Amino acid sequence: MSSEKNFTDREAFEQILSGVRTATGAPYQDVATIYGDLSRLVVGLLATNSPQRLQEIYAQVGWGGNANVRALHEAAKHWYEIHHPGRNPPVGASAG
Repeated sequence: MSSEKNFTDREAFEQILSGVRTATGAPYQDVATIYGDLSRLVVGLLATNSPQRLQEIYAQVGWGGNANVRALHEAAKHWYEIHHPGRNPPVGASAG
């Protein structure tokens, strides 16, 4: 793995977002909310897609090898159990 920071690293995300502008050309101001949105969207995508589908996505975007997709999927579902009991997202029949 390279020495690049992960996109989900808060500092790295803030640095990347500083180079992105709103539709009106202004810099984004509420970085904390956008970072929270990133977290919720990522956990939702991981929890609602089967490990098989996650591996397909991983391959489609050009990453080599195999990702630990089952661990990611299960961790996302567990996050829901801890932080939003009874609010688990719908998961396709092939997920598991």
